[in-house]
Amino acid sequence: MKHLLFLSLSLILAGCGVTGTASKTEFPLLTNSPVFSANVNSVSIITDENTADNESYGAFNWGSFDTADKNTIQQSILNTLNQNTSNVLTKAKVHAKIHRYSQVITNASYASFVIVDWCLEVNGEIIRDEVFYAGHSDELNIFTGKTLGWAKGQTHKAISSRIINQSIQSLSDPSLKSAYPENNVFLNAKDAVAALPTQLTSVVGAGFSGGMYYYVGPTTGNTNFNQKSVYQKVNWQQEIQ
Repeated sequence: MKHLLFLSLSLILAGCGVTGTASKTEFPLLTNSPVFSANVNSVSIITDENTADNESYGAFNWGSFDTADKNTIQQSILNTLNQNTSNVLTKAKVHAKIHRYSQVITNASYASFVIVDWCLEVNGEIIRDEVFYAGHSDELNIFTGKTLGWAKGQTHKAISSRIINQSIQSLSDPSLKSAYPENNVFLNAKDAVAALPTQLTSVVGAGFSGGMYYYVGPTTGNTNFNQKSVYQKVNWQQEIQ
């Protein structure tokens, strides 16, 4: 009973963040921004049935990447780019595919590994085409605000910031680099995997339930991110026609 009460209290304190609902990432409007050659008024993100990959050790397997997460990332990118470039008549579009959104969680830690394949299109011409990786790892502690939802939000922010920054850099004159902080972003799989933990371990749990003492020992699991970096690059010129 005690651990159930603790779980209930945790849910009340941290809301949906405990179960993996990530809040929308907000980027402030740029000030003294350069002239833009096009307005980004369309952002599309595609996934497939193999995109989401969740593993858990000593914790509920909550927070798998889903349609709500995809929409949150999409709206964050669209709102930021559209607000900054809205005064331009020429239209630009962002197309993206998330090949992999892999998460490993315990009752005290988190790690993610994401593969993003995207392009920037202006009048049918692709002016930016790249693949990048987002990866984030940290402890989880609901009493400091570091819930699963918070951790996913950091991963969402990494994805959004890279696409936003590169779009602004490609469309601005003079070219504006690193318009927003860009953390937890990697340009190749080797660097992403090297920056992330190879294992995560849950912490010990103990207490009384039903008049009996219980003890749950620590559980360790491999992240296996090095095995999850294979993907088929999108031919964006063919895709957008």
